[in-house]
Amino acid sequence: MAAAKSKKGSKPLSIAVGVLVLIFAALPTATLLAMGLAPTLVARIVDRTPGRYLMKCVAWMNVAGLVPYLTKLWFSGHDMATAIKMVTDVYTWFFVYSAAGMGWLLFLGLPGAVAMFRALNAKRRIYFLREKQKDLILEWGECVLPAGDDPKKLKELAAESNSPDNEGSTPVHPPANVTTRA
Repeated sequence: MAAAKSKKGSKPLSIAVGVLVLIFAALPTATLLAMGLAPTLVARIVDRTPGRYLMKCVAWMNVAGLVPYLTKLWFSGHDMATAIKMVTDVYTWFFVYSAAGMGWLLFLGLPGAVAMFRALNAKRRIYFLREKQKDLILEWGECVLPAGDDPKKLKELAAESNSPDNEGSTPVHPPANVTTRA
């Protein structure tokens, strides 16, 4: 139990040590990261959901927007003058913060798109199963209907599938007096 508490208490300490090492060892990189990761910090503060999905979306897109500038900094000498030049460039701010904004848009837009896709897929599956049920009833008769279903309901379903709302679908007629096989 004590070991678990000491590990939990050491996480903020290890993060602080890592940040201090980054500042002293790579001050130009730390400067660019401090400027660029501000939207991630805001998303971390705002996001109260259990999985912190907003923060994850914004953070990864924010890092993706920073990568070109970090590589440019690293391969151009890694000095403070280059870092200050990038931090004072409006286009750097625009590109990095636009990438973070795309993370916000992903977080806001994807759940609705996935819900719409799943609803359409469920409707398609229901339609497919109803057509299969009608084919089975045509082949085997009404004895294959579930116990609670009545033939009148099946006729209503057939009328529903023949309605003009279902454009492009072939009309399905309810079974006429089909004898059942024993």
